[in-house]
Parts: sequence; structure tokens; C-alpha cells
Amino acid sequence: MKKIMTLIAAISIASTILYGCGGKETAVPTTSGGGQNVEAAERSGETIKFTITSDSPKRAEYCQLFVDYVAEASEGKYVGEVLAASSLGSAADTAQMIQMGTLDFNLNDDMSIDGILDGKLGFAWLPGLVSDYDEADQYYNEGWIADQVAKIMEENNIIRISSFCNGFRQVGNMKREITDMSDLKGLKIRIPSVASVESFYEKCGALPVSIPGSEVLSAIQTGTVDGLDNAVFNYVNQGLTDVIKYITELNYCYSGGCFVSSPKFWNTLSDDDKDMFTECARKASAEFTEYFRNTTDELVKSGVDSGQWVVSQPSEDMKAGLQKIYEEIWEESKGKYPADIMDMIISGDYKK
Repeated sequence: MKKIMTLIAAISIASTILYGCGGKETAVPTTSGGGQNVEAAERSGETIKFTITSDSPKRAEYCQLFVDYVAEASEGKYVGEVLAASSLGSAADTAQMIQMGTLDFNLNDDMSIDGILDGKLGFAWLPGLVSDYDEADQYYNEGWIADQVAKIMEENNIIRISSFCNGFRQVGNMKREITDMSDLKGLKIRIPSVASVESFYEKCGALPVSIPGSEVLSAIQTGTVDGLDNAVFNYVNQGLTDVIKYITELNYCYSGGCFVSSPKFWNTLSDDDKDMFTECARKASAEFTEYFRNTTDELVKSGVDSGQWVVSQPSEDMKAGLQKIYEEIWEESKGKYPADIMDMIISGDYKK
């Protein structure tokens, strides 16, 4: 009931935003998610409007880029309205609105969308699937993993039309440099509520702690945790650049993000228009990926140059130990995900 009331409130907020000026030209329900209305607009030659939002101001910039690309490619036929980041609620809320057809497009990350899919996508970020950006692009963003994620999303009323980089998860802490498995032993590490991540740190000998992201800074400052697991890109958002001392680039877990569309809107489009929207989403995603990776590199360089961070790589012995842990978690995941998916992962055929 609480979730339903949250959604109703979010939809009411959206209605207020869209109708606040009182003009019918900005009233999205005349086009948003209304298949027959879109088709009628096409027949009459009217401008077709659509809505899009994200969960952060920085991502909202790339929503606007997508909207601009669509307007240019369609010669003004499609006009998008970027709603303020988080104005409709959480990332999970907007993913549900995509399912319901009350929002046309969304820029979101796969882990957040998985929160409303009962963990069906969790196989995509099992530890050890990809080890660097080249493999991430080849197998996750464009390859077999992306295909499986898109298929499951579509089965759950979400159309995934692009992939972008959401980074590798690294371990940062205040206690000591980590280059061997023994260095992780006993460290209290804040992790997201992801079962495979929890299992990974337990097998490494650390003590995983699941707390809200908003509480990480104070938890580190008070010693409740010794460090955290996250992409370095997110240290800025969480105010952690000045409190973390040691970072080890484990690259054990990668996850992506995507532009998604509501089937209620998407299925009204011609094949040519679907191709156009897809190409525009991919262009905007590629630019966000470039920004994400460049910013991460700049953060790391700045942290090292200033003496704030010591950035390390795992030793060869630690890499061998991590590989064994990856394989253990894959085996343990056999009953959690479809057999055909786990067979591809365990055999390594997803890389072929």
C-alpha cells in the first residue's frame, strides 16, 4: 500500500508539473503513452510530444541531449520535455511509471530497474564477468549480456534502447592499502543491497555492511564502517573524496545503465521512428559513457597527485584468489537464474 501511495503521489506531482502553466500545449497526456493519440497526431501532421526524466541533474543533461538529437533527426516531428531529475520520485518509481505508460522515456541504471524486477537482472553483474572497459563494451554494453538484459526488461514491460557505462565497483577504505586477500580480512565495508556483492566480500574475509548511501559519509567518519564498495565516480556525489585514503581497483563487478521507453509509447512508432529514437539514445549514451570514464580518470589522477589517495592494483596471487571466488559465486547462482543463462556464464560462452 505504501508503494502504491508513493506512485500515486509521484504521478500527481508529474501532473502538476505538466499542467502547471494551464496551457494545453504542454499537457503530456495528449501524446504521452497514448498510442491512438500519437497515431492521430502523425496523421494530422501535428508535433508529437514525449516525456523523459532521470534520477540526477548530471544525467538530466544527457536526457536533454537525447531530446535535442530526436528533434533534429525527426525535423521537429518529435518534441521532448525533460522533467526535473527526481521530480517524479526515485529511480524505482520512474521505472514503474515506464511500465505503467505514464512516462515515455527514462534514463536509469540497470541495478535500479532490477529493484522492481525481483532481482531477475542480477546475473548481469555477477562478479568476474568482465575485467576492463573493453570487455564491458564487448560483452555487457553491446554483447550477450545486453541482449539478455533487454529481453528480460521487455518481458516486464520496459523497452531498453541503449547502454551506457555505470562503472566498475572498487573498494575504498581508511585503514590500509589492499593488494592481497589478507588485507581485506576483517574490514567493515559498506555495500549495496546486492546478494552477489555481499557474498563476494564475505568470501574475501571482509565484513559487508548494508546501509543507505546517504549515511556512508557519517558511517566512515564515526568508524561504523572502514570503507565502501562503489564506483569512484560516485565518491563526489557522496562527499567521500576527502575521507577515503586507500582505493584498490578490483574491477570485480561492472554494471551499466540505459535509456528505456514505455511500450505504450514505443509500440505506436513506425519501425523507422524506432530506429531513429534508438540511434539518438545510443549517441547520447556514448557521450555519457565518455564523460563518466574521463571524469573517473580525472578524479583518480587528482586524488593521487594531491596525496589524498593511494590507488593500488591487486597482486597476481590476489587475482587468482578472486577468480576462484567468482567461480564459486557462479556455481551458487545456478538455482537463482535461468539454466541457459548460467550455462553461458559458467562455460564462458557468453564471450564467444
